[in-house]
Amino acid sequence: MSKPLIDYYNEKIEFNRLPDCAEKVQLAVSRLENPYNISDEDRLMYQDYLGKDAAKAVPELIDKNALRTFPLLVKYRTIKKGNVAKMVEYAQTARKMDILSYLLNVGNDLRFHPKDVDIAPKFTPGKSDNNIPQQLPDYDSLRVGDIVWLGVKPMPWVVLEKKDGKALVISKYVFDCQAYHNIFYKVKWNDTSVCKWLNGEYADRYFTELEKEKIHPVYIDKDATLFMEEKEGTVKNRLFFLSIEEAAKYFKTEQDRTVRITAFGKRKIMWATFDVYAHWWLRSMTQDVLGKGATFVRLDGAIQTHGGYILSNSYDEFYDHFGVRPAMYIKLD
Repeated sequence: MSKPLIDYYNEKIEFNRLPDCAEKVQLAVSRLENPYNISDEDRLMYQDYLGKDAAKAVPELIDKNALRTFPLLVKYRTIKKGNVAKMVEYAQTARKMDILSYLLNVGNDLRFHPKDVDIAPKFTPGKSDNNIPQQLPDYDSLRVGDIVWLGVKPMPWVVLEKKDGKALVISKYVFDCQAYHNIFYKVKWNDTSVCKWLNGEYADRYFTELEKEKIHPVYIDKDATLFMEEKEGTVKNRLFFLSIEEAAKYFKTEQDRTVRITAFGKRKIMWATFDVYAHWWLRSMTQDVLGKGATFVRLDGAIQTHGGYILSNSYDEFYDHFGVRPAMYIKLD
């Protein structure tokens, strides 16, 4: 009998932990747009938040120039006839002209042509037709920065790159904390216990069969270099950590590299408690004084290039459990 799945990301708990902010709004609209495997309770939670409280975060979305989000804010009743004028005023003051133009047009439509505005029907548990799709969303429409929900117990992943019929995605949050390896010994990425766990138990049990078919494997050599095709001396990986170079490429600033940790992940840290953010492992190996170093991103977003000890023992407890934030390629066709 297999052990039950761990709730690494509980949608209700994690959503309610977030303050009112652009991230929370974008998480809600992305989930309603990708309702694969969603519960009635969670669907209602996101809908109610967007219709009642999300307007507080719209100025932040205007500041970020997040124009692509605004049609969804109209669709899910964050922007409505009664508050659009205030948002127009803010966009004008912030000199965000594209958003200002959009808000002026949608304000006119809400006032004079409301039937022409794309607004989602409200979902009512037990009454509404809960048309939850049983197929995966259209991945080909994804853009860099979009959130895609994956997993038997769905959680958000962020699109880092899209090319050659594939999208590189990474978990939006640190959802677990583990030692890099279970022996205090010099080791390569492909031989680490965390790599074997990601590509074994986690990949096998925490994705649906449809999702597993969409994962495009990569091949990693002894120097942690990643290839899209098999080469001599490489090992097949379905999931992997980013390298130092990839972390710097896809996250340009330290602020971009700061990552929230889930409630479950916090419980797994033995040596410290992170309230909001966490260190997260990279796959690149480096040399410390004992020759057993692994690199990581610090909770402040800085890349620690000299590496942390792979497994703590009496020598040093500090590096026992850092954040798990895997990446993978998914096929777009």
